[in-house]
Order: sequence, then C-alpha cells, then structure tokens
Amino acid sequence: MKNLNLLFLIFFTLASCRKKPEPDLAEKFVGDYYGSKTDGTVITTENWKITKQDLNHVNVIFYFTNTYPNGNVTRSKYDIYIPDVTVSENNVLDFNNHFVFDQLENIVIGKANRTNDIIDYDIVITDEYSTRKLSNKIYRQ
Repeated sequence: MKNLNLLFLIFFTLASCRKKPEPDLAEKFVGDYYGSKTDGTVITTENWKITKQDLNHVNVIFYFTNTYPNGNVTRSKYDIYIPDVTVSENNVLDFNNHFVFDQLENIVIGKANRTNDIIDYDIVITDEYSTRKLSNKIYRQ
C-alpha cells in the first residue's frame, strides 16, 4: 500500500509539472487575402496566401496585378515567397527575412498588424539595385 501511494504521488507530481502547451499564434493568419489601390489611373491588386509553418511562423506568398485604363491587365512575373515570418502574440507578423526573388537576394523588414480579417502592413523590400516600400490593407477572402 505504501508503494502504491508513493507511485501515485510520483505520477501526480510529474503530471502537474507538465509544461503548458505553446499557443498556436500562426493559425489565425492562415488564409487568402486581397487588396487594391489606385496609383494615378492604374489599379494595382494584390493577392496574399499565408500558410502555417509552425506554431509561431508562417510563409507568405503574394503577387500583384495591374489594370490599366485601356483594359490591359498585367500580372507580376513571379510570385514573391517569404518563408519563416515570425508571428508575435499581439497579432503581428514581424518581417525580418531574406528571400530570393527574380534570382536576386532580397531582404524584407517591417510589420503587418491583424485586426479581425484585415491585415494592415508596412514593409520595405531591398535588393542590390533598389528599395521598395509597400503598405496597404488587405482583406481575408
């Protein structure tokens, strides 16, 4: 009986010491997003696909489409794929990543805040030839 009590005591001690599971921060960002803005007479639309990598990282894929006044539509030559974007507890994607785009090494730095189904982002993408500042609100489809 004494050994049985000791066994239960050890079991309950070990069970109570279990780590609290890490929250899944990435899942709430997963989905397809869409946004647009007008620059003069050109309407630029963007499509984002966010997939879960692990509990606190996502992968972001996006591309742009331009619609001109004459009806012509052009799509960006390549999809931009940014792996390993960190998700923080306050509904923010923290971009501080290296990725390859059009055979050039790129760096993206910035933040994207999520409120309900809207992501408001402000990022800077730099390669060896240029720096592009991107900001917009995109909406979950």
